[in-house]
Amino acid sequence: MRDRGTLSLVALGAPLVLAAAVLVWGSIATENRTALPDPNGEPLIAISPDGRPIAIPPTQRPATPTPGLGPGTSYRLEGVVVDELGAPLPDVCIAIGPNGCRDHSPRTDARGVYFIDFPPAEVSYDLHFTKDGYREIVKRLQFTRNQVLNLVLAQ
Repeated sequence: MRDRGTLSLVALGAPLVLAAAVLVWGSIATENRTALPDPNGEPLIAISPDGRPIAIPPTQRPATPTPGLGPGTSYRLEGVVVDELGAPLPDVCIAIGPNGCRDHSPRTDARGVYFIDFPPAEVSYDLHFTKDGYREIVKRLQFTRNQVLNLVLAQ
């Protein structure tokens, strides 16, 4: 080890190997392994405006795949919005924050299904579920994992 080239190589290589090991360990240690509940599973439950659980018919997942669960990826909120009889409600606006529904706000599809991806952050989001003719539901959520939130909008 008296050769300067070998000594330089060890001096430069050791920190790189250590840094790579820390990155791999960090990736494994912080990976979010929480899977989404299956929206097709029986029974599918939604929460009514007064807090009662209501069984609703199963539906398919959103067409867009759930994001990966590794570090630095987003968390997905997905679910189904139905009326008091359990019928899916299309075009329910999900406004994020106090500014109300906008043209770019997420909405439920024809099956009442929605999904929103949120960045990993220590922030609480106010979600306003609105549709003309129905009472608004407001939920405050902080995301630390993927979640399913099924709701019933009442008239």
